[in-house]
Amino acid sequence: MVIKNSYISIICFIVLAFVSCTAPKNYIYVQDKGNTKDSTTKTSNTLAYKIKPKDVLYIKTISIDQEAPVVAGSQSSGGGSGNDFSSDLGAYLSSYNVNDSGFIELPMIGKINVNGLTVDETQKAIQQKVNFYLKNSLVVVKLLSFNITVLGEVTRPGTFPIYKTKINILEALALAGDLTINGNRTQIKLIKQSEPENIINIDITNKTILQSDYFYLSPGDIIYVKPNRSKFFGTNPFPFATVVSSITTLILILNYIHK
Repeated sequence: MVIKNSYISIICFIVLAFVSCTAPKNYIYVQDKGNTKDSTTKTSNTLAYKIKPKDVLYIKTISIDQEAPVVAGSQSSGGGSGNDFSSDLGAYLSSYNVNDSGFIELPMIGKINVNGLTVDETQKAIQQKVNFYLKNSLVVVKLLSFNITVLGEVTRPGTFPIYKTKINILEALALAGDLTINGNRTQIKLIKQSEPENIINIDITNKTILQSDYFYLSPGDIIYVKPNRSKFFGTNPFPFATVVSSITTLILILNYIHK
């Protein structure tokens, strides 16, 4: 009886070690699942965002000419008006709205159609106009209306301003504190502002997401993390390690009693 219980104890210890050191597949990101193609896989993930009506652009013209005319938030290299992009207020005061027709209107320059242009293309278009008035100048253009909303089973749901040219879905989830233990990592919903009727299913446990056009997000995108099945039943994932540990402890006690 003692020998039999010893064998059982050894087996339980082995199972416990295996369970404790092996993470469930549904909780591991970007796994190699045989390179199977899914609905999120497309041809490229490097598409640049195209400006559209109602976007907000930060535009600043920097010139070495101390007596240059005021052109699109211009300032001389020797000083400035204090409207620095590093402050929210400064960025707001130096921003321009894209109207419903896709135009922005700048001092001295007038209207420029930026609809469908990337930020880089917009900068070049404005720079060409500014060069007519200022020979030694640099135009800076940033997209201010870049917000991402993350909802559902994440630590800190909310809307987050993005101060960079692009962000991917993993970075956005990190801003929200990552998924909770109840978050379904294989069925994350992505709602794009450009196509709200099309809800995209994202599986961040599959590494094919890295080659997807939906890996990088666009302004206004909404990410919704569904709860997994255990949340619906009011339970967390089954505690295998705890159960095996309890059984092992019980067997050791019984083994000690029968000695």
